Amino acid sequence: MTSIDERLFDERMSRGRVLRLGAVGAVGVIAAGCGGSSKGSSGAGSAVGKSDKAVTLNWLTWSDHYANDQLAAVKQQTNEQGRPQLFSDNADAYLKIKQTGSQFDIVSGDALWVPKYNKDGLTESFDLSSLPVSSQLYSIARNFPFWKDGSNYMGYPFSWSTVQIYYNPKYVHTVPDSWHAVLDPKYKGKVSLENIPTDMMAIAGKATGAKEPYSMSAAEIAAAKGWLKEFKPNVLKLASQNNEVVRALADGSAWIGITNLGTDDRVKDAGGPVVKPAYPKEGTVGFIDSEQMVVASKNKDAFARFINAMQQAPYIAQNFITNGRPLFNEKAYKMLVNQGHGDRARRLLYNAPDKALKMTLKGPSGNEQAYTDAFNEVFGA
Repeated sequence: MTSIDERLFDERMSRGRVLRLGAVGAVGVIAAGCGGSSKGSSGAGSAVGKSDKAVTLNWLTWSDHYANDQLAAVKQQTNEQGRPQLFSDNADAYLKIKQTGSQFDIVSGDALWVPKYNKDGLTESFDLSSLPVSSQLYSIARNFPFWKDGSNYMGYPFSWSTVQIYYNPKYVHTVPDSWHAVLDPKYKGKVSLENIPTDMMAIAGKATGAKEPYSMSAAEIAAAKGWLKEFKPNVLKLASQNNEVVRALADGSAWIGITNLGTDDRVKDAGGPVVKPAYPKEGTVGFIDSEQMVVASKNKDAFARFINAMQQAPYIAQNFITNGRPLFNEKAYKMLVNQGHGDRARRLLYNAPDKALKMTLKGPSGNEQAYTDAFNEVFGA
């Protein structure tokens, strides 16, 4: 795979373990990097030290935001146990947080979904600088204008990626450099992608020429729905998480995957065939994701300490090796370079976080109900 095609970044922004140190070694590194503490105006407690009592933090997130050994090590360090519950679509997570009150303490969110959560009173901003680990971030990640709330920040920056096509050249002999290429009947039942209705509608909008894929007109929604109808026979499965797309490409059940950066490496690591990236000429969408503090949480004092421990560079570096797409922790990038993974990290744009602001960013649609209805009429409720 060569560096990502610059065509993906020509659009204006229009609006989803530790590195061979072992858990004990990583905890030592983290403890050494956690000096200092303060409280943000949000009421989030100290980002260092250990909780006086055991705390369980219910976390609505994606599977690539954590590793089980990471959670265990952080529990040992902080006395706080992260308990993930997975989701696919930001719209579903938003609705769950809105309906469940204090059931969740943390929710992951993409790009322009973050200010929606905040504006609607579902999440609480905090003083990013009060978390010592934030000093490990690229400076650009601490200054996204759409996440600023006065002197506070709406979420802790985590990772980013474009969404593009990956294909198995053994079966796909012509580079699928257009969204229309994946409609070819010879790929019946051979395309895997995540079950994210809003973003699938946005991609269909890109394919059919919508000017604002997250704010389509009724006519543009109808055109996108028509594209999805033509696409449906080729869908192997709507996956709940991107690791399912990787598995489908690795075991050969899928010839094409629509997913995040780094999928070629992940398929190879899973013992699968060579897959190659293709960048649709119509453009695509992408995400910048974060961890948000739920306003109804009864454990807000634990948020800063938990995030500060989870986001340390050794964990983030291993997350990159496992999941491929670039992240916002600059210290982890330097660690990857020192560990001999610099070429891989640069190829996947880890050292170019400014590219994240040149994508069409994921966000809520201008008419969520119309998007959902159109999607469900094609794929079922």
